[in-house]
Amino acid sequence: MKKFKKLALLVEGAKDIFQAKTASLLLRYRPDDIAVLVDSTHTNSSPNVFSSSGVPVVKSIKDCMNKVDGLLICLVLPKGKVPKTWLDEVTTAIKNGVDVINPLHVNFGALEPVVKALGGVDPTSTEAVTLFKKGKGKVYNIRAVPNDLKLLSLEVLNTKAKRVLTVGTDCNIGKMLTSLELNKAALKHGLDSSFIATGQIGILVKGEGIAVDRVISDFLPGAVEGLILKEGKRDILFVEGQGSIFQPIYSAVTLGLIHGSAPDAMILCHMPTRKKLRYTDIDMPDLKTAIRVHEELAGMINKSKVVGISLNCYDLNDAETKKAIAEAEKITGLPATDPVKFGIDKLFDAVKKEFLIKDCDC
Repeated sequence: MKKFKKLALLVEGAKDIFQAKTASLLLRYRPDDIAVLVDSTHTNSSPNVFSSSGVPVVKSIKDCMNKVDGLLICLVLPKGKVPKTWLDEVTTAIKNGVDVINPLHVNFGALEPVVKALGGVDPTSTEAVTLFKKGKGKVYNIRAVPNDLKLLSLEVLNTKAKRVLTVGTDCNIGKMLTSLELNKAALKHGLDSSFIATGQIGILVKGEGIAVDRVISDFLPGAVEGLILKEGKRDILFVEGQGSIFQPIYSAVTLGLIHGSAPDAMILCHMPTRKKLRYTDIDMPDLKTAIRVHEELAGMINKSKVVGISLNCYDLNDAETKKAIAEAEKITGLPATDPVKFGIDKLFDAVKKEFLIKDCDC
């Protein structure tokens, strides 16, 4: 993918960080690359959810085209249909030479309003990059996957690198953030570590990876294995989890990740206040059940333990968060923390203990 200098983030009407998770994480991990937020609904009396970031908010890409070279769609697709506002922003950007970064399961080259406005799709387009006859900008499709993927070989079991996978009691619960924070801690302690990006946002943060939810199911474990083997000579790898084995919408991706990474250890991510799995009326699993199920599934290939609990307590105050942490530790007997509010040290110490990693001079 092209290396962009400054991005505009489309966060149109986002009501919370879950609706625009991409923006939330890029503002945290790639702040220097973000020039503006685009949200036509933003007003002083009804500010955008990311207004406190200090990044300017504009009504349209038209208001910032001289400041950016890319427009990144940062929103969850509502009910599977691209809203007209998004289509207008994408079309305007492309017409005026601003590239669009597309993390969605959507081909803009197949959407009639866009195709018609831009004079049709250029025949030189590929799955990864869509071009239009009348547009100066391109669409970079982050979820496009390589065409040379292989089946799982179990060679992943022979890597020098220890493999730590984040798993969750539900989707959209903090797995990527936890993996990124663990990798930062490992690097700080002088370890040769890396973050393995398995989703579109992780790819944007790291600059490479595979969006495994776009991979044909039979090849998903092998795709994950391939990412790990490329960096298998490192000390430790933190693999970004996806979905949840309990979440019926995304469980197939989760299982493929567990088998493909064959983790040596896992960190379980959980949101204490969430009572139902997202998009369903299914009760959230309890922590003990979640630990047992993940250890049994991972143990089919490689004996692995959950060694810590990462809590997402964004909707709790500090006192409530400390109470939730204490309760999780009492229930599981494992160290727990909210890595945003109280740091990742507890979980990194658990990983070090599991792998008998000693502190090093750095």
